[in-house]
Amino acid sequence: MTPRTSVALAVVAAALSAWSCRGGENGVRGGEPERRLVAATAAVDLAAVQQQLAAGADPNKLAPWQGHDQAAWKLALHQARAARPDTIAIVRAMLKAGARPDVAWGEAPSRNGGFSVQRSAPILEAVTTSTPAVASALLAAGLDPRDATLALEQAVETGQAELVHVLVEGGVDVNSEATAITPLVAAIEARNVPLMTYLEEHGARENP
Repeated sequence: MTPRTSVALAVVAAALSAWSCRGGENGVRGGEPERRLVAATAAVDLAAVQQQLAAGADPNKLAPWQGHDQAAWKLALHQARAARPDTIAIVRAMLKAGARPDVAWGEAPSRNGGFSVQRSAPILEAVTTSTPAVASALLAAGLDPRDATLALEQAVETGQAELVHVLVEGGVDVNSEATAITPLVAAIEARNVPLMTYLEEHGARENP
């Protein structure tokens, strides 16, 4: 990750934190159904996850997990791996059951040594876990391509060609400037000729 991207992520995190403090939806805690769903998700038990979702468990709500609260949706995104079809199937099952393609909630360590509820972007989780199938599922579930511009730049920077293709073909603007540069400039700086060619073929320019 480049310094530019790090700065952009910090700005996004600060904006989301401020949004939460203004009274936005900041991670509603669930009950026993959500606890069972989190447990099934942590065990990567697709059948149990499907059973809990069918019974009405909300994947967006927080429940206890390893000493803090986590939404099953956030946990599913974190666990997703391209080499584990069951983890991808769990993500798809949760989206079908109402998991939000634009946001996931979970507790993370805070500066004071405890935990605080934080909001994350599922599409950025897909970049972190290198899972094009998750990105495709998020877009199919209604994620606004305008919310995936930073993900596109990150995918280019890290050379994730398949993920870049999924994002571009899913409608993400190849001339977006999520940070100080465009995806094409990111490809040029990475000296990734195949991605440079692909982006140019899809209308990308150095200076939109």
